[in-house]
Amino acid sequence: MHKLIRSLAIVALLCVAGFGLSPAMSAGAATVSVAASADAYVASDAPDANFGSGTTLQADASPVNIIYLKFEVTNFSSPPDQVTLHVFTRSTGTTPIKLAVEPSSWTESGITYNNRPALGTLVASSGALTAGTWTSIDVTPYVQSNGTYSFALTTGATAVRLFDSRETANAPYLEVTTSAPSSDPVVVGAGDVACSPTEASYNGGAGTATACHMGATARLVQSLSPASVLMLGDGQYNSGSLSDYKTSYGGSWGAFKSLTDPTVGNHEYGTTGAGGYFTYFGKLATPRQPTCTSKCDGYYSYDVGAWHIVSINAECTRINGGNGCAVGSPQEKWLKADLAAHPNTCTLVYGHRPRWSSNSFASAAIAPLIADMYDAGVDIYLSGHAHSYERFAPQDPSGNADAANGIRQFVVGTGGENFTGFATTVANSQLRKTNIFGVMRFTLHPQGYDYRFVADPATPFSDSGSGNCH
Repeated sequence: MHKLIRSLAIVALLCVAGFGLSPAMSAGAATVSVAASADAYVASDAPDANFGSGTTLQADASPVNIIYLKFEVTNFSSPPDQVTLHVFTRSTGTTPIKLAVEPSSWTESGITYNNRPALGTLVASSGALTAGTWTSIDVTPYVQSNGTYSFALTTGATAVRLFDSRETANAPYLEVTTSAPSSDPVVVGAGDVACSPTEASYNGGAGTATACHMGATARLVQSLSPASVLMLGDGQYNSGSLSDYKTSYGGSWGAFKSLTDPTVGNHEYGTTGAGGYFTYFGKLATPRQPTCTSKCDGYYSYDVGAWHIVSINAECTRINGGNGCAVGSPQEKWLKADLAAHPNTCTLVYGHRPRWSSNSFASAAIAPLIADMYDAGVDIYLSGHAHSYERFAPQDPSGNADAANGIRQFVVGTGGENFTGFATTVANSQLRKTNIFGVMRFTLHPQGYDYRFVADPATPFSDSGSGNCH
């Protein structure tokens, strides 16, 4: 019941907060324009000059001219469906302009060629340019939440490309399209979250470019206003000690501990009986054993909205004498009975280890539990363990594609610790991405679901879609 109350409270908050849109725009998909808050260009042949107040922006390869644009995105309570950058061009040519995501530390009146941010990786481009028209670039993967966004525009053309600045009637802008708020609950999940304070990359909790992004992913979770946070195991590296949980995890994802429904991972068992994990989360991790603080079963279930949700203990060798997921084990019998007792149209199960993975992290030990899920019509299996993102097509326990009755697996080990890669792509893997941090967002409808990977802006990436329940 506390889950239902919590869900209703979050939903009510979302309905009150809305999207910052006018009532006329909130009935369906809505599109708003976000004008540039700053723009300028810099020139290699005038390295100390500032061109932030002019009516024209210039991109050129020789001499080098680079355009910088800045936008303030606010009042969105959900990641947008589409974000498009529009700039009005005064030039014609087949050579496109290319875009890089930049730091936002520069100012319109202060930026010069000599003090500009270093040009980042070029990640998107326009088509051919036609004078007197708007040129558009899809920047959806790079604008996934509220914040300040900065882009640089460059070109390989040696003839200057001219665009209107924000001092004109044709100012650069972002076109942001998002769905209207839904009364259906949202759950957010990721695993492999917090670095130990003893790691070199911890950096006082701020992390580095490639590790310890638990603070950044925590801010994403907060921005999504979830009814439940599914922590997919390995919440605290390297051994899940209670002191590290209190410091690192507690200083990041601990902000929404009361909303968290965790599952235990292998690193938690670096402390005897996963005692740090079970003590830190208490009855949130052990509602079936509310006073247990070590060597607990670690599996339980609950409802969110119309959905039945199950947290399994995928660390099969750690319970029931090493046979914690085998046919006839206490967990396997409990799962089968729990699913039979909750014949909801829609069901999501999550555990730390994936059944399938395009690397060495797949777990054969959880196969009996996957078979029970399939027989009961489970729709989604969600896991972490591999520090990357992978989405699978629905499949049966043998790994055969099964669009009608299969389980769709998502691997979301992107909570902040670090990166791992891929090897041979396995059957039914639809999408894989490494070198990213972020969280998975599910909107749970009575008959189906929407999913979206929401990336840390430092590692831009986007994946989204929807599915129907069996």
